[in-house]
Order: sequence, then C-alpha cells, then structure tokens
Amino acid sequence: MTGAIFGRERELAALAKLLDDVVDGPAVLALWGEAGIGKTTVWAAGLADAEARGYAVLACRAAAAEVRLSYAGLADLFADVGGDDVALLPWPQRRALDAALLRGIDDDSRSPEARAVATGFLSALDRLAVRMPVLVAVDDVQWLDEPTRRALAFAVRRCRGPVAVLTAGRDGGRPDQRGEIRPRDRARLRRVFVGPLSLGALHHVLMGNLGRSFPRPVLLRIAQASGGNPFYALEIARSLDIRKTARTTFPDSLRAVVRDHIGALEPKVQEALLVASALAAPALDLIGRACGGVDAAEVLGAAEDAGVVELSGGCARFTHPLLANGVYTEASPTTRRALHRQLSGLVDDVEERARHLALAVTGPETEALAALDAAAAQARRRGAAGAAAELLELAIGLGADDPLRRVQAAHDHFHADDPLRARDLLERAITDLGPGPGRAGALALLGTILYEVDDYAQAIDTLERAFDDAGDDPRLRAEIALELSVALNNGGRMGDGIPYVMLAVQESERVGDDGLLAEALAASAMSRFLAGQGVDEAALGRALALEDPDRRSHAVLRPSLNAALMHLWTHRVDEARAGLAGLREWCLQRGEESDLWFMSYHAITAALWSGDVETAQGLAADMTERALMAGTERLRANALGAQALVAAWVGRFEEARAVGEEAVAILTKAGMASGLLFMASTLGMLALSIGDPGGAARWLAPAAAAMVEMGLGEPACVPFLPDAAEALIALGRLAEAELLVERLETSGRGPDRAWAEAVGARTRGLLAAAAADLDAARSAYERALVAHDRLPLPYEKARTLLLLGQLQRRRNERLAARATLEEAAGAFDMVGAALWAHNARTELDRLGSRSGPVDALTPTEQRIAELAASGLTNREVATALVISPKTVEANLSRAYRKLGIRSRAQLGAWLAQRRTEDHPPDG
Repeated sequence: MTGAIFGRERELAALAKLLDDVVDGPAVLALWGEAGIGKTTVWAAGLADAEARGYAVLACRAAAAEVRLSYAGLADLFADVGGDDVALLPWPQRRALDAALLRGIDDDSRSPEARAVATGFLSALDRLAVRMPVLVAVDDVQWLDEPTRRALAFAVRRCRGPVAVLTAGRDGGRPDQRGEIRPRDRARLRRVFVGPLSLGALHHVLMGNLGRSFPRPVLLRIAQASGGNPFYALEIARSLDIRKTARTTFPDSLRAVVRDHIGALEPKVQEALLVASALAAPALDLIGRACGGVDAAEVLGAAEDAGVVELSGGCARFTHPLLANGVYTEASPTTRRALHRQLSGLVDDVEERARHLALAVTGPETEALAALDAAAAQARRRGAAGAAAELLELAIGLGADDPLRRVQAAHDHFHADDPLRARDLLERAITDLGPGPGRAGALALLGTILYEVDDYAQAIDTLERAFDDAGDDPRLRAEIALELSVALNNGGRMGDGIPYVMLAVQESERVGDDGLLAEALAASAMSRFLAGQGVDEAALGRALALEDPDRRSHAVLRPSLNAALMHLWTHRVDEARAGLAGLREWCLQRGEESDLWFMSYHAITAALWSGDVETAQGLAADMTERALMAGTERLRANALGAQALVAAWVGRFEEARAVGEEAVAILTKAGMASGLLFMASTLGMLALSIGDPGGAARWLAPAAAAMVEMGLGEPACVPFLPDAAEALIALGRLAEAELLVERLETSGRGPDRAWAEAVGARTRGLLAAAAADLDAARSAYERALVAHDRLPLPYEKARTLLLLGQLQRRRNERLAARATLEEAAGAFDMVGAALWAHNARTELDRLGSRSGPVDALTPTEQRIAELAASGLTNREVATALVISPKTVEANLSRAYRKLGIRSRAQLGAWLAQRRTEDHPPDG
C-alpha cells in the first residue's frame, strides 16, 4: 500500500524525531490504531529511513498464529545479529539465548530463566549500540509472543545506548498499558495514534494500489463505509471492482469483507489459505504437503495477486493478520479440527505439534495430553514458563483437570510473573488434594505467593499447613521450613522461626543437597545473629563453601547475601558493600530482578554510612523505577522506604516525611513488621534531626517495644535505639531511656560490638548530662570516641562529637567546644548528612562569631596530646586508647604541625596555656 504514506506527515515527523533523539539515549515510538489503518506502511517507512541513516535494524513482523509460540519473535529479531555479538556474552546469557532459540538444548541441563534470556537480549543490544545506532522494530506488536514481549520490554527499559524502538500495534487506537514497550525515561516514550485518512489521502491510496480512480460520490461512500481506514477502503474498492457494482453500503465487520474477498478465489486457493492461517510458520512446502502435494507457490499466486498474502523466503504470510483470522474463522469447526489433526503429523516443532493435537480433539485424548505435557516440559527448559503454562492450560481445558497438573501449571504461571492465576489454580488444586507431599508442595507455593504479595499472616498459616502435610519428606520439610522462617521473620515472629531453621539444617543434611544445606546453614547463622548471639563464623563459612549460585530461591536465603548483611551489621562496611555490589551484578546478569530489592535497600544504607550519597541516590532511583515497572504495593513500599532514607539523610525533610509515612501505611496493611522497624528508624532519626524529640519518640518508643516482642536481639540490624534513647532523654523520660541504654551497653560487651559499645557510652553520657553529672558525661563521651575510632562510621562518630561539643560549651570550654563542633560539622559534611551538619553549625553559632584558632586540635588529637604530654610513650598511649602506635604517631605529627612546635615539652606548655584560657581565674 505504497500510496498510504500520503497524508501521514505527522507520523513521518514522529519517526524522524525518534531517529534523531537516540543521540540522548533510548527512545520509543508506539504507533497505535485499528486494524488496517496504515500502521504497517508508516512502520516500514521508519525501517527504510533507519537503514538509510546507517542504523542496525532488528525487525519482527509478528503474526497471530505465532502468538502462542515461545520466542518466535525473538528469533526474527536475532536473524541479522552477528554471531560474535552472542558468542561473547556471559555464559548464563549465551546458554539461555541458545536454549530459547532452539540452538542445542540439552534435555538434562538446567532450565534457563526467562530473565536470563531477557538479560542476554539486553547485553546483545548494548553490544550493537556501541558500534552504531540500533532500531528495534516490531509490527503487529499485539501478536508478539509473550516470552519475546517480556524479553523486549526488559531490555528496552534497561538499555542505555543509541537505541530506537518502533512498534506498530492494534488496540482500538489505544496502547495496552500493561503490554506496552517502555524506555527507562518515560518522557522518551511517544504514542502516536494513526487515525483515519482524509478523503484526499484515501484517493491516493486507491490510485497507488489499484491503478484507478473512483467518482467522488463513490469515494465518499467508500470513505464512510471504511471509516477512513485504508485497508478497509482497499478491500471495499476491490470488492466493488470484482462484483462490477458500486454498492453504497458495505458490512462493518471485516470478517464479512474477508468473506467477500476470499470467496472470489478458487477452492484450491482457499484451501491453501486455510492451511496457511492455521500454521505458526506457514512454509510453502508444508502448505503444499498439507494440500496433497501441490505447488503451494503456484496455487497461492492468485491470492498474492489479490493482496491477501505475500510470498517470500519460502513462506506465505498474510498481508494483515485479520485476513488470516477471517480465513480461519470462516471454516467450520469440523474442518478446522481435521486440519489440525493433519498438521500435527506434518510439523516438526514439539510445541506447535502439541497445539495442533489439542485443537484437533474435543476431549482428553491420551496422545494430545502426552504431547502437551512434553511440549510444556520443553518450553520450561527453554526458560519460557509462560508458554509452558499455556500448554498445560490447553490440557486442562480438554478435561485433564487433575490437581497435579494444576499445581505444575501454577508453578509455571508463578515463574512467568502471573501469581494471581497461579493462586487461583492452587486454591482449586488444594481443595481436591488429600493430605501428603502433593498438597504440601501446593500449599508451600501458595504460601510463597502470599508472601510475595505481602499477606504475611495468611502466608504463615498456609506454610504451617504445608509443613504439617510434608510428612517425612526431608527435602520438602527443609524447603518449607526455610520459607516459614522468612515469613516469620518478616511477620515479626523471629523467635518462632529459629526452630524451623534448625530443623532445615537437619533435614538438609539427610537429603545430601549441598545447595539446600548451604541455605539452611546461612539461615541458621542469620537467625542466631538476629537473636543477638553474634556471628557463627563456622556455620557461615560452611554455607558459603557449599553455596550453589544457580539454585532458584529467595534472595534472603542466599548464603552470600546473608554474609554481606552480617558484615554490614558488624560494620565491616567495605566488605558488605563489595558483597552486595557483586550480588547485584550477579542478579542483573541473570535478569533476576526480584532479588534486587532486598539487597538494594541495604546497599543504600552501606553507601550512606560510607558517605557515598551519589551511589545511594542512584540505587534509590533505580528501586523507584523498578517498582513502577512492577506495579505492586510491596515493591512500591520498598522504594518509598529507600527514597525516605536518602531524603532524610541529605536533608529533604518534607519529602522524607511524606514518602516515609506512605510506606508505613502500605507496610502496616501488609503486616510486614520488619519493614516497619526500618521505616520507624528513618522517620525517628528525621524528627530528631530537626529538633523534634517528641516526634522521634512517637516513632521510636513503640519500635523499641516491638523489637523486643519480635525477638530481635541485635540492635545493630535496625540501629535506632540510640536515637530512641536520645529522644526519651530530651523529653525527661529517663527511666524508659535507661532500659534502652542498658540494652546497648549489654550488647556492646560482646565480640565485634564496637558500635554498640560506642553508642551505649554515648547514650550513657546523655543520661549523665541530664542528671547534671558533667564529669561523668564527659568521661562517657570520651569512652565512646575511643570505640568510634575502631569503626568506619564517620556519621556515628560525628553524632558523639556533636554531643561532646554541646557539653564543652555548657562547661564553658569554648576553644575545645569550637574544635569539637567543627570536627563534627566536617564529618557530617563528608557523609552528606545535611541536617546534622546544620545542627553542628548552629551549636557553633552559639559560641559567637569568632572563628576557632588555626591551631585548634581535634578531640582525638587533644586526647593523644594530653597523654603524650603526661610522659607516656607512643606505645603506652596506643595501649591506653586501644589504637595502633602508628595512629598515635600520625595524630601527634598533625598536632605539632598545627601548633608550630617540635617537642613534648612545648606541647605540655601549650596545653597548660589553653587550660588557663578555658578557665580564667575569678576576679
């Protein structure tokens, strides 16, 4: 329909803009409109323009018959992709792509994840975009098979180079928001509705395609009957020509148009067209065999001349999918069943054969069911869980609706990200299953689905039922026990989860599955750590040694993630960041996005503790984008929590409070007790940072009580107890604060507990200051600073310095206070904690406008200087402060430079003079 390009100036301008805009990153143009409106013509013009500009073009024209085939569209898109672009991909991605494209599938190998296929597509796209701009073009996107659509959507949301995406689709003129291909930046998605052509444009279409014009009255009737649709107009015009009549009306239904048009062709042509309409890949040789050995190209020549099909590349493709549908639906059900029976014996593809057999029968025939089960298994091995689910649904629709098939279909739907359909199948299957391992597995999957949608109470009940049904099956008992521990921990019953993880270890040992045992050992180490028993290095080390990186499970069960979190909470921050970053990259390579949420939130915390605000902001933005893509409330709450944490840290108070409170509302409804603790921590710290201890206490006092009730005995996991104590002390609620301080001090007496030791001493100092015992307060703060020196947490040290500076000002130690507060402000600045830096500078302002002397020592330098001036050697000073002699030497060197002195005698003289200035004699 070459003439149809006339009158499409707006659409052509949008195409040009798409190809121009990719210099700034990926962009998408979605053409939408009714069938036959001219989208394909505009789409083809986009391909031609891109090729002329030197783009690499990856094109796919989807067909209705292929919509249920796994990765049919992906094969078309990869048709012109160079072998090196795939061969150089990471092995998991290359293997997944080979399986999806039916290149050397090993029946005994592990099934690739659909996410790994999508990630491989993304990597190949990125490799191409490094060399040249790329256009990915899909016509009739509504017929794109679901596995390909998911892979394409995944890649387009994440690619970053000069990639343009052009889709043409039919949906009544409106894009399907759920199935739409969207870029990372939503502002770079443009939707163009391809609407009716004007009368003049229709005239050009008819002239260009039929070589004749029509009188204006006839053209008006054609325009009215077609609604300005060029395809309908052409069909009407052809029909008028064939019938030698100028009808002024024409049926609205395209099926009727097709019937009139196809009806003029000879029966043998119609027979060949019917065969073509029923095939996923209508190869001419296959059509010929199905029609009794005829030359299909010769037979279909008349259909090609009539514009019904295009013959190229050994295939017969309908010029529009509605023509294929029309041909197919015009045949009687009996005729269609007979055809599918015949085709089932001719096609080679396992999945297509199974579909033909399913459509050839009216009930649960053994051959058809066996073929559907085998095809579903192959689809599963290819990583096409959605296709596997559809094949099993066909079997169920034929009457093979047994509970075990429903459970398997539910597994496939779940892995294809359709938990609601999975849940429906499981609920029906569970009703029909009796007690035992079969029902236990179904209940376990249902519990996991409930956990995924944040209904923790119901998830726990369901998983407990599953555990009861598991009987003596050690693998099933171990797997369900681990799932239960996750649900119980997040649902606020950590103490109840410990017996389950211990049982999981025992049962995993019986099974002999190293990967399962590794997860059980890691869960056991984490449970004991959360209970306040410290890190079980032996169990954790064994778990890491046995970890199976290819095992499919929840992120929270991965030994490497549990190790990274324990490193974070014992403040081995660099190790934690490296571990989390490595896991994140591992998940991204395999497309396992569901595992990113948990680790990303904690990676944000680690980045903020390290003063890497830029990384924290990037991770929070990434979480937000992924939440918008996923569209679930649980993930949105996670993203809101991340936003609140970063906003509170950098000082965007109103934003932090708004998104934090929204997250709390979602998490409260879901019953996610652990998530609520993290949000209370953020909102309580935020209130305290703006001088609102009452607001802080409203969040943190109940959280402290909930922490005890949950069985969470490790205060470093959600480190809000120091803030809770500070808020309560400011409000005069000293007895309540005393309990929290004692809890911190008790925790600080164990190994690897420098943080609890530091903040315990800090809050003890606050209590002493509240009781006007300033000497005890100073002593406590100094103990805290000694502990802080063993930690890579400048923010926490700055919080203690701020309190020490306030105490020094209260004692009228003005020079010392100024030096301390300046060090605190500098540390807050270094880590980007804007509100706390402001608080430190406010305290400095209270000392007066005079700048501190250039020779002022930091509190650390001052402590070391005082001990050195008293006659202690560097090693003795190091022993007294629990630091290294090198640290003593470095601090003394800095002190000498600042003071312009060279000896300990001069240092003693300077210290004596400063004491006199700080405490001038009376009178």
